[in-house]
Amino acid sequence: MKKIVLLFVIIAGLYAFQKDSEPEKKIVRNFMTLVRDLPHEKIYLHTDKSAYTVGENIWFRAYGVHALLNVPGIPSKFIYVDLVDKRDSLVNRVKLVIRDSCFYGQLPLSKSLQQGEYCLRAYTYNMQNQDKDWVFRKKIRVINPMDSRVWTEVSYKKEKGNYYAVVRFLDGNKKPFAQMPVTYVLNPKGYRFTETRIGTDRNGEVRIKVDTSDRILRLGFYEGKPFSFERYIRIPDLREGFDVQFFPEGGSLLVGNRQQVAFKAIGTDGYPVDVEGEIFQDSIPLFSIKSEHDGMGSFWLPVNRGVKFQARVTTADGREKWFDLPESRVDGWGIAVSQQGENIEYLVMKGEGAEIKNDLYVLVHSCGMVFDFRQVTGSVKGKVDQNLLPEGISQVVLMDKEGNVYSQRQFFIKKRRSGLMISSNKKRYRARELVELELEFDKTFEGVPEGSFSLTVTDDQKVKQDSLEDNILSNLLLTSYLKGYIKDPAYYFNDTAAILEHHLDLVMQTHGWTRFDPGKIARGEFPKEKYEIEVGQVISGTVKNFWGKDSKGAGITLLSNYGDSRLTETDERGRFVIDDLLFKDSTLFFVQALNVKGRRGVEVMVDPERFLTSEYFLPNVLNVKEEDDKFLEKFSQNYYYENGQKIYVLDEVNVTRQKANKNSSFYDHVARYQVDSAQLAELPDVDIFQLVQLQFPGVTIGADSLGNPCPFYRGKQMYILVNDFEEDINIVRMFPKRELLGMALLEPIHGKMFFGDRGRDGVLLITRNPNYIPKKEQRVNILPFRLLGYQIPEEFYVPRYDVDSVRRDNRYDERTTIYWNPVVKLTGNKKAKISFYTADLYGTYSVILEGITREGIVCRQREKLKLE
Repeated sequence: MKKIVLLFVIIAGLYAFQKDSEPEKKIVRNFMTLVRDLPHEKIYLHTDKSAYTVGENIWFRAYGVHALLNVPGIPSKFIYVDLVDKRDSLVNRVKLVIRDSCFYGQLPLSKSLQQGEYCLRAYTYNMQNQDKDWVFRKKIRVINPMDSRVWTEVSYKKEKGNYYAVVRFLDGNKKPFAQMPVTYVLNPKGYRFTETRIGTDRNGEVRIKVDTSDRILRLGFYEGKPFSFERYIRIPDLREGFDVQFFPEGGSLLVGNRQQVAFKAIGTDGYPVDVEGEIFQDSIPLFSIKSEHDGMGSFWLPVNRGVKFQARVTTADGREKWFDLPESRVDGWGIAVSQQGENIEYLVMKGEGAEIKNDLYVLVHSCGMVFDFRQVTGSVKGKVDQNLLPEGISQVVLMDKEGNVYSQRQFFIKKRRSGLMISSNKKRYRARELVELELEFDKTFEGVPEGSFSLTVTDDQKVKQDSLEDNILSNLLLTSYLKGYIKDPAYYFNDTAAILEHHLDLVMQTHGWTRFDPGKIARGEFPKEKYEIEVGQVISGTVKNFWGKDSKGAGITLLSNYGDSRLTETDERGRFVIDDLLFKDSTLFFVQALNVKGRRGVEVMVDPERFLTSEYFLPNVLNVKEEDDKFLEKFSQNYYYENGQKIYVLDEVNVTRQKANKNSSFYDHVARYQVDSAQLAELPDVDIFQLVQLQFPGVTIGADSLGNPCPFYRGKQMYILVNDFEEDINIVRMFPKRELLGMALLEPIHGKMFFGDRGRDGVLLITRNPNYIPKKEQRVNILPFRLLGYQIPEEFYVPRYDVDSVRRDNRYDERTTIYWNPVVKLTGNKKAKISFYTADLYGTYSVILEGITREGIVCRQREKLKLE
């Protein structure tokens, strides 16, 4: 944070000797307050790769930085990392605590996960105050060898105003499942649905009527024959329309000026569309236009009084539409920006009839840091030395002293990249050979730099490292500041060519600055904080007396299974808060409340945890779907590892012997989903309801009428049985995984059949040791519960082939992530040394080093290693 303090000293000194009026000083002080005093947190995740096989860990390092300045370090001590599927269901969540001055950990992928795309997201508790667009998100592809037995090719057709999904079922050898009964369910999110039976034709195809309202298509084999199979497909927006938006520089077309106008064409799915067309003035064609990059382009337009501008635009597939350009104004003001050598020059424009305002000002800021502030007395030119501005997005704002904004224009400053150096001890390597790497800063760094980095080494033959996907540079400097979808963001940082600079400026003109409203900040209207900074773990709740009223002065005793204990009392509202806690993810708690007289006639309730709603966030479009299908077809495999043994998944569909289910409950034989003790043993040691959510599709975690966490199936609270008897929901939450023999889920139709209205929304069946006898807990002053604790990071395993026992292991080494190190520290001229052993596949490895210096310089370096 030293850099922040230094900047404020410089800025304060800059304005100390200027004879600014009090309103002018107030605006500058408000911007300084925004950056200095308000919490600004931003998270970036560096993962070891972007594609995984079930059973693996997603290894990651979380970088917490000041959201406006990118200086490392955030006040929050915890970070949350979620994995969400395309049905907007939470697959897994972990909580990280700061260690080694950073955050790192792993997220395990269950072997039961379906093959497909998932959204990995990261945030702090305080970041929930912000728009969901500021939450870090990244697409993760998951490969499940069991799913390679069935390929589903999906295409869409429109006939007589209706849309149809044509699904083709193929086996692992790409032969059709012909004349086979299958089932499908098409449901909008949050609604009940029914299952429909249909048969494939001789080409293995079925035809299903769909719509474009973001529905989930669930497919499966009827009655699980020839084997159990289930797949979910999220229907993309199938409407064929497109839209073109026009963005005059400065915000408005101003009469009497020649202005640059940027445009962006997108489809109904939000994905860029390449277009071309003509600009018309009162039905007279002026000139042609054409998109230059990802649906974006620009042109210069002379703005005359009393005329109307239109555009006739055509897509590559021949669709044509007319669009009106924004109406011109005679009384408006605007800002134009251009780069001239080492300077950024700006021009204040005005319409022919615009009045000169004595209280109009130009403010130049970079993420809230003010670098220029001057009064306007007509058309004014100004310039700012690029070398004074930090790398990233800056903005010129035209406003009055009351904070009313008349125009704004943002631009991007790219610096000559300060680099990292990765050198290896050899040019080529053999299988199972020692690799020694040296990491250091290059000579472009001044002074004595210091930084923290993370390093991944992956096998190019099995892992696709996309050079255009979001990385630490594009995320921290670009996408984390802008709303909306930016395709291939790393493209803008892969080179310094002039054409890339132009394309980046098109992004600046078509995506407005949205981290904060400059006018509100100028007026001192700062955002309100609903979610506080999480510096410690907190347990809070309420105590009610026998009549349901607040119990003041009730004594609270909190115990954990690790021997921790706390004592406190409730306040006048019957509320209690126990803070300054630190507990890991395997912690169980027990809270007891006694009234002010030490008696048990009270009821205690613990506040549930509040997290972001589960949303996939990432675009769901046909183009992306085709890319994902090609990736899965190329990198999918028909085997997996279990206890070190390579297990192949056979393509045959004639099953001669099938493993019998271990039915633990009387009702298990009709259960839709079932997990036995062997499968449970492979799952992480988390809350039992998290296990249910992880294993049973359609299950989410909500809160019952008393605020207790409980499982919901398709939006409805489930009925819970333990050993076929009812049990208190808070008792169920305390069950340790090791004592569970099985879990199963009854669909609502079977639940109502067996249990009437109690089971009409689905039934969760839990089996414990046969000697366990459920007992209804009557003492409401005692409550066992579990909250999400912090994760204990695992150590990434690297085989040591210099050890005889490891070297003699004849199992084939097919690691995809060869090496992962989340904490690599570089200081000054000292080299960091890293060593690991190669695997058994030949080809090339990608070495990627990412991180941030103490001064906030974002760094990334990528090198290749060759095996022969």
